[in-house]
Amino acid sequence: MSKKGMVYLVGAGPGEPKLSTLRAKELIERCNVLVFDNLANPELRKWTRKECIQIDVGKSPGRHTVEQRDIEKTLVEHAASGSMVVRLKGGDPFVFGRCAEEMLALDKADIAYEVVPGVTAALACAGYAGLPLSHRECGSTISFLTGHEDLTKEELRVDFSKFAQVGGTLCIYMGMSKLEEIVEKLLNGGMSPDIPSAVVSNGTLPSQKKIISSLKDLVSSTKKAGLGAPAIVFIGNAIGRTGDKANWFEKRLLFGRKLVLTRPTGQVSKFKEKLEQFGAEVMELPLIKILPSEDKKLIAEVFAGIATYEWVVFTSANGAREFMRLFFLAYGDIRSFGPMRIACVGESTAEVFRSHCLEVEIVAEKSTAENLAKDLVATDSLDSANVLVVTGNRNREVLVQMLEDIGHAIVDTLPLYETDFTDVTEALDLKKFRELGADAIIFTSSSTALSYIEQEDDLVLDQEAIKPIICSFGPETSKTLSENELTVELECSNPSIEDMTSKLVEYFS
Repeated sequence: MSKKGMVYLVGAGPGEPKLSTLRAKELIERCNVLVFDNLANPELRKWTRKECIQIDVGKSPGRHTVEQRDIEKTLVEHAASGSMVVRLKGGDPFVFGRCAEEMLALDKADIAYEVVPGVTAALACAGYAGLPLSHRECGSTISFLTGHEDLTKEELRVDFSKFAQVGGTLCIYMGMSKLEEIVEKLLNGGMSPDIPSAVVSNGTLPSQKKIISSLKDLVSSTKKAGLGAPAIVFIGNAIGRTGDKANWFEKRLLFGRKLVLTRPTGQVSKFKEKLEQFGAEVMELPLIKILPSEDKKLIAEVFAGIATYEWVVFTSANGAREFMRLFFLAYGDIRSFGPMRIACVGESTAEVFRSHCLEVEIVAEKSTAENLAKDLVATDSLDSANVLVVTGNRNREVLVQMLEDIGHAIVDTLPLYETDFTDVTEALDLKKFRELGADAIIFTSSSTALSYIEQEDDLVLDQEAIKPIICSFGPETSKTLSENELTVELECSNPSIEDMTSKLVEYFS
C-alpha cells in the first residue's frame, strides 16, 4: 500500500504575489498537485514545477465551478495516492475560506495537513488604499463580515442592521452583489448616512481602484466608478481620517498602465519587475522562443581552438549566456578563457561577462551591429586578427562583412542559438490582451516584431479594448515595424530596460 501524502491549506494572500508568504512559495514550488481558486493570482501558479497537476476549483458569485464536497474529495484522493497537495486559497484560509470544512474532511480520511496563514484581503486592501482601519479616537474595533449570502433569507447569519450599532470599522467581504441591500440594512439600523465609506476593487494589484464616499452615496459612487468584484467594502469613521490624500500606491508613475512584453518566456522577469515598481500592470505575450544550436560539431571545433582568437564578439545576451554555459561545460575554470578580448553590442550583453569578473573592452555606444563593427575597427587591432562572432540564426551579416572588408579580420561565426516564433494563442495573457487591450506593447527585437505581424489575426483587439502605442528597443526593430505599416511612438536611444522604462515614464507622465 502506498504511503499517504499530505495536504497544505495555504493562504495565497490578497493578490500581489510579493505579499504571499515565504512558506507559501516554498510549498507551491515543491507540490505535486495544486488545487487553486479564482482569487489566487495566476502568477503564483508559475512557481510550480512543470509536472505539477493544476486543478481549478474557482468559485464566484452565482457560479460554482466545483461543489465544496467535490473539492474535499479531490484533496483526499490525491493525498491518499501519496501526492503532496497544496490547496491554494485567496487571502487567509481561515477568513471566509471554508478551511474548517476541508480540515474535517481530511481528518475523517486520516490525511495529515498543515495550515499556512496568508495576508487577508481586508488588511492588505486597506493598507494599499491608505485607509486606516483603527484610530484611537474613533475606531477601537474592527469587524470582518461577509455579504455573499442571500439577504432575503431569514436564516441569514449576518444581521447588518445590528452591526449599525456596533461602531468601529466594518470590513465586508464578497458584498458587491448585495451592496444596495447591505447599505439599506445599515441605514435602517440607525447608522449615520454620513459615515465615511469606501470600496477597494482589485486591491494590491496595478488594476486597483477605490472610491471614498458617505454611506448614503456609496452605491451610486460605486456604480459610477464601475467597480466590481473582487472588492472589499469598508465602513467606519477611522477610514475617513486620511481622505483622498493617502494614495501612496496609486501615485506610482505608471500606475494603472497596461504594458505588454513580447520577450521569450523566462527573459521578462527583470523588465517586468522594473515596470511593476512604477505601478504598471504587465502582460506577457512571448512572441519568440530561443532554442540551443544543434551544430555540436562546429561548437566542439570552435571551443577546441578557443585560444587562437584575439577578439570574441557578442551580438546578444542570449548568445553570451549560451556561450558561457558551454564554456564551463568544456573547461570548468574561468582561467581557461585566456587572453581573448570581449566586445558586446550592449550593456545587457556585457553584464553576462561582468558577472563572471571578465572585462568587456568594447560596448557599442548605440546597440546596433554597425556601431559595434565601427568601434572594433577603430581599435586598429583587426588586421589579420582571428575574430569569433557569436550569433543567432537571425543576426544580420553586416557585422561580419564590415569586420572582414574594413577591418581585414579573419572572422569565424558561431551560431549558438536559434530564434523561432512562438504560437501566441498559447500565451496565458492573450485573452486578457484581446479583451482589454493595453497602453503600450514593447518590441525588443525585429524577431518579436515579425512574429507579431505574422500572427496579427490572433491578436485582433475587441472593439472596446485600448489600442496600444508601439514601442521599439532600437532602430532595426523600428525599421521592421515601419516597413510593415506599424507606427513607432517610442524608441530607445540606447536599448536597455532602464532606457525603455524611462521613456515610458516620461511618455505617460
